[in-house]
Order: sequence, then C-alpha cells, then structure tokens
Amino acid sequence: MKRFVLFALLMSAGSLLYALDQKAFDSVVDFNLNVQQIDTLVSQSKQGEIDPGKFLVLNGSVASIEVIRPAEKDYLALVELVTGKWTGLEKVNLYRVYLILSGPGFFKRMPAREPVNPPSDMIAVNDQIMVVGTYADVGQAPDGKNVAVIRGLEVRNMQ
Repeated sequence: MKRFVLFALLMSAGSLLYALDQKAFDSVVDFNLNVQQIDTLVSQSKQGEIDPGKFLVLNGSVASIEVIRPAEKDYLALVELVTGKWTGLEKVNLYRVYLILSGPGFFKRMPAREPVNPPSDMIAVNDQIMVVGTYADVGQAPDGKNVAVIRGLEVRNMQ
C-alpha cells in the first residue's frame, strides 16, 4: 500500500510539474508550425498568424546557400530550406522558407568555399537540417513568390 501511495504522489507531482513546464514551453515555442504551413500562410497573405515572438522548430532540406558576407566577424548567409509533399504519384508540391544565418558561429559550418576536409557539422546543399529560429518577415524568391524569412538561431544536421 505504501508503494501505491508513494507512486500516486510522485505521479501527481510529476503531472503538475509537466503542466507547468508545458505551459512555459508553449508560451515561447510554436511547435505546431512547419515549413509547409508557414509557406501556405505566407502565400495566402496570412503571415500575421505567425507569432514573431515565439521560436519555431523547423526541418527540411537545404536547397541553396548564398553567403552574403563571408568574413567570420560579420558572417551572413541566406539558406533556402525546402520540404515536399507528394500529390498522387507524379506531382510533388514544394514548400520553402528562407533562413538568415548570421554571426561567427555559422562561419565554419557554412564556408563560402567548401574545405578539403570539411568538419562533421558543416551544412551543405542537400543536407537535412533542423533549425530553431524566429519569424522575421516576408521576402521574395527569384520566381516572384512571397516567402517567409526566418532568423535562424541554431542549426543541426539531421544526418
């Protein structure tokens, strides 16, 4: 009986702590949005539904990397992050956002020219990545389509 009471008390305390932690998490992270949903909101001019004050956790493939400022001190890169979804057996719908990655932390991970011996955490085209960032604005892709711009804070290779 003592074990059951102790177990019940621990479960109650654990549930209370979990609820507090979950509420705090939900107040700072929008874990419900993905690249497809963000792309759809922006294409429908509903980007106001994306909270710029919350962190986004996104994953996808790196379609392109454009290093804008290659110096380590003020490094800046624009990364196109894409995901796709099959419609039937013959058509793939492509969804994308642009990531702005800045600062010395990204310098070695996305050099302007690929080194002979790349580091294991280097990010390159076609890599599957996960990014934590915040919604910044709407930009325009080369094809004229409006695209969400996400300020990337942290990026990890998924491979």
